[in-house]
Amino acid sequence: MSIPTDENRDLLTVVATITARPDKVQEVKDLLGAIIEPTRKEDGNITYALHQSTDDPTVFVFYEVWTSRAALDTHLGSPGLQEGLAALGALVAAPPVIVPLHRIG
Repeated sequence: MSIPTDENRDLLTVVATITARPDKVQEVKDLLGAIIEPTRKEDGNITYALHQSTDDPTVFVFYEVWTSRAALDTHLGSPGLQEGLAALGALVAAPPVIVPLHRIG
């Protein structure tokens, strides 16, 4: 299996973890699912994939790859994402954790 950073180690990988309140799992899943396609069309996006934990259904993880930190910053400031984050506020157990990474191995 190959991943985008196999070919280009300068790409920025992001892991974003969102933990839903137990009674809001489906609402969080629907909200996160709605931002996938618009994000995939953004300049600088290479990969944007949503995952749900098999051990804890309240935990959602985005695996993202961006061409640069600037592209990620534009995404994070986009109106659509900001609206989504605002809507998440009452649905999550904690604020999202967003971790930008550079591949080293």
